[in-house]
Amino acid sequence: MKKNTKRKAVLCLAAGLMCFMTTAAPATGFSAEAWKLENGQYVDASGLPIAGAIAKGITVTKYQNRQNESNGGIDWKKVAQDGVSFAMVRIGYLNDRDPYYTINMEGAAANGLKTGVFFYTQALDTQTAVEEAKYVLRMVKDYQVSYPIAYDVESQHLLDNHLSKQQITDNINAFCKTIADAGYRPIVYANNQWLTNYIDMDQVPYDVWYARYGTVNNFKNRTIWQCTDQGKVEGISGDVTLEFSFADYGALIPSEGWKTIDGNKYYTKNYIKQTGWVQVEGIWYYLDSNGIMIHDTTMNIDGASYTFGADGAMVQ
Repeated sequence: MKKNTKRKAVLCLAAGLMCFMTTAAPATGFSAEAWKLENGQYVDASGLPIAGAIAKGITVTKYQNRQNESNGGIDWKKVAQDGVSFAMVRIGYLNDRDPYYTINMEGAAANGLKTGVFFYTQALDTQTAVEEAKYVLRMVKDYQVSYPIAYDVESQHLLDNHLSKQQITDNINAFCKTIADAGYRPIVYANNQWLTNYIDMDQVPYDVWYARYGTVNNFKNRTIWQCTDQGKVEGISGDVTLEFSFADYGALIPSEGWKTIDGNKYYTKNYIKQTGWVQVEGIWYYLDSNGIMIHDTTMNIDGASYTFGADGAMVQ
């Protein structure tokens, strides 16, 4: 994922790696129709149709926010009007949240964009990978997450600490399983170099967010393709990283259902955390002011006494 481009490029060159940034098609090489919707199909850098692409999205980080501060910030209404239907929003690192995370999540959702998030790993073992996942779950529980939660594994920190392909693979599966067990949909973000050389993808059963700039977009389990970091979108000044989705996440990620975070259960409708009474499959549950399901207790609600079992169901 694009963070500090110059620093990352230096690190990659020093390690003799081919980072995804070095594979980017030059802006001067783009077709005039690149990344647009033409005759019902999105087209790639060469102007040819992108087979199977069903939605166009963007990646948003603090770098776009800072670049647009003098213009009053990102104009999410214009972004949506320019044919962008989803945004992958940067969370940051473990206990180091992107300062614009809340603004971006709320701004995108308020203007009708689907929202997913991405998190940059520095985990050297599966225990830390699980802690990273738990941190991410705390960060997303109050927002409308209708696209996947991405684990960005392109970390020079892992290579500098000599993690094996198996350890990186194990970390990915530990993170993604924790996310999936909580009721969200995980996805692995990486470029071709990482996916082929540093991860055993035969052991990874999760969606892939494939970073490869230009025209090549096929990879096993690829559901999102990051095609360029030189895109242009109304409402955002400067270059924007563009994505195309090949999966109908509206069908794959239910808008209503239970989430489990830090041992607490929450319920979402239209991807929004609920409070108060909810009825699920004919059973009544009560969610406190933080959205946490009440269980194993008797309490007074609006002047009446109610008892809730171990599973949270109201006892008749």
